[in-house]
Amino acid sequence: MTAELRWESIPSGILRCVGTVVWNETTKNAVLIDPTDDPSTLLDFVHERTLSVRHLLLTHGHIDHAAGACEVAKALGLVPRLHRDDWALFAKMPEWGRSLGLFTPAPDIAPEPIEHDDIVEVEEGFSLKVLHTPGHTPGQVAYYVEVLKLAVVGDTLFQGSVGRTDLPGGSMEQLERSIRERLYALPDDTVVVPGHGNLTTIGREKTGNPYVRAL
Repeated sequence: MTAELRWESIPSGILRCVGTVVWNETTKNAVLIDPTDDPSTLLDFVHERTLSVRHLLLTHGHIDHAAGACEVAKALGLVPRLHRDDWALFAKMPEWGRSLGLFTPAPDIAPEPIEHDDIVEVEEGFSLKVLHTPGHTPGQVAYYVEVLKLAVVGDTLFQGSVGRTDLPGGSMEQLERSIRERLYALPDDTVVVPGHGNLTTIGREKTGNPYVRAL
């Protein structure tokens, strides 16, 4: 099964947020994580590869990650899944848009909840584990695909940096705890897909991240 699984991370939108697609090349079953504020590139990717997206997952409710969620949900016949602690943030999408000079319509599809330690099943041998990692936002989560040694972490951890905590609901204390207790607990060779910028690994950040190092 592992050899059939593929993944691709695609920057899109006004802040070049990274959306990620994970799929089985044989069955074409897939998940889409963070459709960004401009999901057209991700939808094109899905259609060009004739993928059947089974789950639409959000790492958190910020506009650059989640503004395209309802458009994608309608296009693919899905409901976005988001931690409850970010539902209020998700509902305020128009306010976030105005702060960036954008017109962003209010979400017209209510998200379904995901919780820490949930297992999102795609098919036999293909699942994602949910890790609640608050700090950047209250409902920020990461998605861990164990068979690929892959973690899609949203805006919690970056190559040589961490997510900002000065926005509403942010907490540096929570962020540090989330990184140390939940992300740094993953194997060192786990590939980290941040919400923006370059890929990294858990091992690299544990020893070299200047903001949060492993204890």
